[in-house]
Amino acid sequence: MSTPVTPAPPAADAPPADGRGAAPARPRRYWSVRRNASAVVALVGLFLAGAVLYEEIYVHTGHAAHSWRKAVTNYLAEHTLNDSWVIAGAAVACVLGLWLLVLAATPGLRALLPMDAAGTTGMRAALDRGAVASVLHRATLEVPGVSSAAVRAGRRKAVIRAGVRFGEHEQARDALVSVLSAERDRLGLVRPPTIKVRVRGSR
Repeated sequence: MSTPVTPAPPAADAPPADGRGAAPARPRRYWSVRRNASAVVALVGLFLAGAVLYEEIYVHTGHAAHSWRKAVTNYLAEHTLNDSWVIAGAAVACVLGLWLLVLAATPGLRALLPMDAAGTTGMRAALDRGAVASVLHRATLEVPGVSSAAVRAGRRKAVIRAGVRFGEHEQARDALVSVLSAERDRLGLVRPPTIKVRVRGSR
């Protein structure tokens, strides 16, 4: 179970001290810092900028250009914009650029489900999806007649596959939906996932 707790930023529309006014905003999803993507982009950019800067200083101090610069210059002079390699390189650059834009505009950390901060003193908390699945798995096995369970918890829904050893499947399914819905509500999530129960016979 992962429950990160960080101070919540003050809401712009927070109610006044006398308790009147609009209710505080609901907690938002956690944003990933994406250190790996940032480090890769920074290192690649630093390497390319350093290589070009070094080459310019090297040439302007009276030295002959290195072979890689001559090769790049000759290649760009001999190939037009409709060359297949030029188009492929531009396509790769566009895909990488779009990928970076998506990373910059999306929160990430999809495994963390924010918890409701109502009634707290400016604190934020979240539950890992694995922890939610573990809680629902335990509750599933506590239902009479259920001998096995497999739970997959997502951001929008939780799918539970239960093996029933005895009893009517429809009754077992109704009991599971009731028990698991109550267990999910006790977790205090901002957006509780929808419970989807699938029942099968078990030997």
